[in-house]
Amino acid sequence: MGATHDVDTSSSIDVLIAGGGIAGVEALLGLREVAGPRVRITLLAAGRDFVYRPMAVAEPFSAGVARHVPLADIAADAGAELLIDTLVAVRDDTRQVRLGGGGTRGFDALLVATGARAVAGVEGAVTWWPEGDPDSYGGLLRDIDEGYSKRLAIVVPPGAVWPLPAYELAILTAGEADALGHDDVQVTVVTPEHAPLSLFGPEASAAVAEELERAGVHLVTGAVARRAEGGLVLEPSGERLDVQRVFAVPRLIGPAIEGLAADEEGFILTGEDGRVEGAQRTWAAGDGIDAPLKFGGLATQQARVAVAAIARLAGVDDPPDPGEPVVEGRLLVGGHHGRRLRPGGGAKSAPLWWPEGKVAGEYLPRWLAEHGFAPPPTATPAAPDEGIPIRRHVRAMAGAEAQYLFELRRRYRINDPAIASLGRAMRAMESR
Repeated sequence: MGATHDVDTSSSIDVLIAGGGIAGVEALLGLREVAGPRVRITLLAAGRDFVYRPMAVAEPFSAGVARHVPLADIAADAGAELLIDTLVAVRDDTRQVRLGGGGTRGFDALLVATGARAVAGVEGAVTWWPEGDPDSYGGLLRDIDEGYSKRLAIVVPPGAVWPLPAYELAILTAGEADALGHDDVQVTVVTPEHAPLSLFGPEASAAVAEELERAGVHLVTGAVARRAEGGLVLEPSGERLDVQRVFAVPRLIGPAIEGLAADEEGFILTGEDGRVEGAQRTWAAGDGIDAPLKFGGLATQQARVAVAAIARLAGVDDPPDPGEPVVEGRLLVGGHHGRRLRPGGGAKSAPLWWPEGKVAGEYLPRWLAEHGFAPPPTATPAAPDEGIPIRRHVRAMAGAEAQYLFELRRRYRINDPAIASLGRAMRAMESR
């Protein structure tokens, strides 16, 4: 562990960061570096570990694991207090939060980075997500090996989702089946997108479609899948898809924190500066805010936006400008089979997104590298020359496809009474 920061708290403000995920930890490390002794930081987290999961999609294939990093180590290095509890409610006017354990906590500035809640997006399907049990997918692979499962669907549900793992799982599964000598296994991806990863632009979509075809994966676009006897029914066409097993990536809903402005699915409403609507001293970042895309690289950028604002509140004259939110990386498509993972079963495919072993951000990746949890920048291979480079400003994603996906989210709203009542309460408050 690196040297602990000695913090002079005599003239500093109290900052509470709620959330021990990517956005929360990026904000913790960034705020200490930017504001130094001007802030006294408390990290409020539901669990004791930060889960480093860039290779979680490969875990069922014995090709990678999600590593656990003690939050106590990160907090100590940042000179912060670690409080294990949950955020239940916020009173921005009195600068108080209510905790799940029954206590309260004051603050001068609050950053809410509690993330989103993963829920089943396809009723009757098995939901796969990085925090889930890898054995749930491992059971499918065993069934494929023993010849019990021949027709599999992997579904992207409507709503707030990160769809890339669906395509990665499909390609990995097709490669595993082939390596096991089962050339009669049919893997199908069903997505409401008009093209795979449509928000990334036509070149990326075409490249992913070609990669799926190369792997022998069937692709159905523009469809919402509903579980039915014998497989799936696809809306709006009514077509039936005959499959034996159905897996789906999760749909996300917001944290629905009492006292914070939110939409009908509990996602926190913020301005461009990250400040929560109607609040003076509360900011939010990460998957729990109402943003068009859920992605770790965007979460860290949102955290840095909040860091800049809180640093100014603490008296920092010119904090670093986080810039516009950008999704940046490379799709490893075509010509990369020699470099792809070869786990125990011999699968020929690996995660599509590069860099596959590095969390995007400015402060968190550096800490992980310095403490041996991730390769240092000098040891990280240079970006491959092949594949499709991605650099998309979030603003560029707000076109017709984004509007279509947003309308689908509204049409297939999560049936959660707590979320619905929150939405009604927010609308009543606005009307007053």
